Amino acid sequence: MFRNLIHTIPLAAALSLAAVFSTPASAADEEAIATVNGVAVPKSRFDLLLESQTSQGQQDTPAFREELREIMITREVLVQEAERRKMDQSDTYNAQLDAMKQQLLISLLFNELIVELEPSDEAKHAEYERIKAQNEKTGEKQYHVRHILVDEEAQANDIIKQLDEGADFAKLAEEFSTDTGSRENGGDLGWAEAGRYVKPFADAVVALGEGGTTSKPVKSDYGYHVVEVLGMRSPQFPSYEEVEEQLRKDMLTTSRDELITRLRGEAKIEKTGSLESK
Repeated sequence: MFRNLIHTIPLAAALSLAAVFSTPASAADEEAIATVNGVAVPKSRFDLLLESQTSQGQQDTPAFREELREIMITREVLVQEAERRKMDQSDTYNAQLDAMKQQLLISLLFNELIVELEPSDEAKHAEYERIKAQNEKTGEKQYHVRHILVDEEAQANDIIKQLDEGADFAKLAEEFSTDTGSRENGGDLGWAEAGRYVKPFADAVVALGEGGTTSKPVKSDYGYHVVEVLGMRSPQFPSYEEVEEQLRKDMLTTSRDELITRLRGEAKIEKTGSLESK
């Protein structure tokens, strides 16, 4: 049982309380869930590991709590054996412990910063409007386009003539267009940026603008197009509700990174020593 279960619970959570690994039971000021060779296994460590597991979806049951106690007893046995071998006095242990202490402090700091730097609703709305306005200014316009594609230029010219005389575009598309993807929809291609199309077609769409229809066929590698632009609009932007959570995360990340930059700028930093391996 223990072979698998020892690796089930994240080791980092237990090591984050390394300072209490060897608290004698007689000197312990807190409740213990077990003692191993007179050394207390504190309930605070148990509670931390339990919280870590349940936050990841583990169901909190009496059976799991007992299983967790057994795991922690086994770990204490192994820790004591490692200490008997003086592994806790090695350079490798101290270097890794120092690195884990740093990571733990950084994680705790970031958890606190999430609360401190939480953007207000007003700030999130303002940032949303700023990004939306920027997107409308720099984003590529979208066009509602329909077309009739034929193989011969003469046929395309004849279709243009029929349109000039009042023929229905959709009916002509259904009758003559070789584009099977749009023919059944009267040649309707829906809304898209002009850049989505091949260049001759895209250039024609942009040149026509809203309500325009080609007076001459547009040649592409697919054949000859008769193009009509039904509408034109600014890029569609998601609603505030759709992007609020991502906006919040991005603002938190920006605020955190700005704080890190400021702290580094205020710190007295001297780069010393060689980075070459010994």
